[in-house]
Amino acid sequence: MSWLLENWFGGKESLDQVREEISGYVQKEVYLGVSGLENPEQSANRVAPQELFLALHGPWGKKLDENEAAFLQFVHDELPPVVRDEVGIISFFATSTREGYLVLTFIRNAGKRDIAFYKLPLSLVNEKGEVLAKKSFDMLKFGSVGDRSSRAADFLFRWEEFRRLPEPDEKLFLHFDAPLKKRTTTVAGPEDTLTAAELEHYKKLAVDQRLEVVPGEVKLDALDLLPADDGAWKVVALFRNGLNNRVEFTDVPIQIRDQQGKEVAVVRFGLKNLRVDPNSSLIWGFRIPPESVKKSRVDLSECTAYIADPESKKSLRGKRRSRGMVQ
Repeated sequence: MSWLLENWFGGKESLDQVREEISGYVQKEVYLGVSGLENPEQSANRVAPQELFLALHGPWGKKLDENEAAFLQFVHDELPPVVRDEVGIISFFATSTREGYLVLTFIRNAGKRDIAFYKLPLSLVNEKGEVLAKKSFDMLKFGSVGDRSSRAADFLFRWEEFRRLPEPDEKLFLHFDAPLKKRTTTVAGPEDTLTAAELEHYKKLAVDQRLEVVPGEVKLDALDLLPADDGAWKVVALFRNGLNNRVEFTDVPIQIRDQQGKEVAVVRFGLKNLRVDPNSSLIWGFRIPPESVKKSRVDLSECTAYIADPESKKSLRGKRRSRGMVQ
């Protein structure tokens, strides 16, 4: 890659001119969503690039001499800050080659743990949002990106992989194709129903109630029961994974009872791809549709949500808070 850097900056006479070029080439960072924030790009909680360690491995480490490596470090440190606790991919240069369209990036990990990739689905879009090329890059040989560090990475979209070849002056932008969170449920919609404000509120509530991740245990708590739109109800659940491996929750049975203990509603959510990373937690909102409520004229404030243990089938107690194990 050194020839690209040389051709790009070879004629520059000052660092100020280089900074101008960096500002002109750098694109908006795309985030992988590992922080749990709904719109991480809108977060003001950011880390300066100088606080991240730049690691040069593979072809970058072998082909760049000392001066080129120092120059790449300069480019890295001139980039915008990255969202804290997120992993972002920021393109700092792109060009057409004989083989295809080459994008040079930094993968920046502003979190507290290493991140390893299996496949990285990326696409190239124009200013109108039209997708010109899609490709899933094999990242096994790339290795992990250490905590609070960056790694240079190049992505080549070959011309035969394009749906339509770009015009000579057409700008292309890198886009991360996040896997669709398709989940199935026997009764209600599976999508997360929490707003960003609600998510922050329940994160604080979990901290105040000391609902921490317990090493070696997987727990599921009903944090709240509240009204939703169109006469529906919403149950806010806290998933806690204290294991050293990622856990996928495939079945969440939710039961709602009134003050006399009579059953008001029962909804069983069959889920796919709802996973909680090792030693971490996840807050999720489940929508209870009005047709699932068996009793009429129910006072929601007098009801309690329970999440039963699918293994032991125990009835769990507690006002707006109950626990169970879902594997």
